[in-house]
Amino acid sequence: MIFKMLYFLRTRNIFKCFLVFFLLATSCNNINEEPLTLRVGAEPSAKMRNDIGIEHFKAGRNFDALLQFNQANLADPTSGEIHFNLALALWKENKNKRAIKHFKKARQLAKGNPLILESTIMKKVLEKN
Repeated sequence: MIFKMLYFLRTRNIFKCFLVFFLLATSCNNINEEPLTLRVGAEPSAKMRNDIGIEHFKAGRNFDALLQFNQANLADPTSGEIHFNLALALWKENKNKRAIKHFKKARQLAKGNPLILESTIMKKVLEKN
């Protein structure tokens, strides 16, 4: 009897752990896409800030990436790539309303860039909103 109770409690704890892990994993905004580099001839300070932002994003320093992408956006607000990168970083931070705004702006300013126009995450996000 005691063995059955211990077994039940152990399997129940395993189930709880699995459930917690599953909920955490599905609640995260996993992003399978990388930020974009700027095209040749882009405004130099925007390119520099964007490149630094990409390094931070890839290293998991999302706050620093957001700061750099914002600076890049100030230097060149007409870059679809910068708006796309801002949207990715904001989406990763669960700032979804702002991310949607930047995804829309990125699509508007894409200038035919297929990496923006065919982005899986952007299509999913904008399809719902």
